[in-house]
Formats: sequence, structure tokens, C-alpha cells
Amino acid sequence: MHTSKLDPETVGARIRAARRMRGWTQLALAQDAGVSRKFLVDLEAGHAGASLGLTLAVLNSLGMDLFATFPRQVGRDFGQDFESALSGGDYDFALRLLGEYAHEAASQGQPVMMTRAPGIKDQEYRTALAAITRWAAAKSGATAPPWARESGPSPQPVFPVEKLHPVGVALKNLIRRETPAELADMNVWIREQDLSVA
Repeated sequence: MHTSKLDPETVGARIRAARRMRGWTQLALAQDAGVSRKFLVDLEAGHAGASLGLTLAVLNSLGMDLFATFPRQVGRDFGQDFESALSGGDYDFALRLLGEYAHEAASQGQPVMMTRAPGIKDQEYRTALAAITRWAAAKSGATAPPWARESGPSPQPVFPVEKLHPVGVALKNLIRRETPAELADMNVWIREQDLSVA
């Protein structure tokens, strides 16, 4: 059962993220939903007085249901995939999963492992997943889940690709230059282009 609180701020943030993901302006969405732009501005800002009927019209225009307006894990169970891959030492697959997880989170406009941290023993991958979850939340304007927010940075630099083969200094410097701030803050080093591939 999902325990996240459904409040006006969360609904507004989810609507704003979904609108931006589609490349719509507030005016375009308001016109499509048959609401005023002011209503939509207030709704995205999390004002508590928004009409439920008009809010539902906006959600319908975005193709969202009420429960998609707050973070939840949907579709593929990435946590289970990571647990299986890493318990078997399949770092090649786990590295590919990092990119797929990041891409899915960016595509949905929200982190997709919201309810719990994956139960994996590899602390470097757990930190990498928390960093990617924070990155996905920042990109979509969402709030990262508690497990990702509470994760601290790795004491040692984490280059997930090193699980497969040694990484030279020149490549490490390139990866560092192209790593998003949310990952760098966690001492996790993955190029943004590697996070966005399908």
C-alpha cells in the first residue's frame, strides 16, 4: 500500500512535471483542459482551493490518473531487477540497468523507485541509485523519496563502469566533467548522456 501523502503541493508538482515533459506551456494545457491559465498557475503552485472537477480535467488532458499525480513505482520493478543482477554478480547487466532506470525515470517525469530502497548489498550501487533518483527528481521538479534523500555520499568515488574494467585518468576526468550535480554531490560519476539512453 502506498503511504505518500496526497496534498495540493504534490499534485501541483506532478502536473507541472507532466506538462513540462510534454513541452506544453501553461496556456496550451489550460486551453486543452478548458480551464483558465490562472487556475492552472494556482494548481501547479499547490494552492489548496483548486476545484476537484477542474483538476480532473487537467489530469485528463495530460493522460494522468489521480494516483499518477504523486510518486509511485509503476511498470517494471527496477528494485527487483537490481537485486537479482547484483546478487548474481552480473555487473554488466546492472550497469545497463542504471541507464534504463534513469531513462524510465526521466520519461515518466518522476523517480520510479519511490516506495523503498532496493535491497542490495553493494553499497556503491545503492549510492548510485540514490544519486540517479535525486537526478530524476531534480530534472522533473519532483521531490526525491526519503530513502534517496537520506542516502549520504560515498566515501570513495563511485564509477560504476569500474565494476567491469579499469578506467583511466583521462576517461575519469571526462566522466567527471559530464556528470550532473546531483550525482557528483553523492560522489557518483556517470555522464548524463549515459543516463538518458533507452
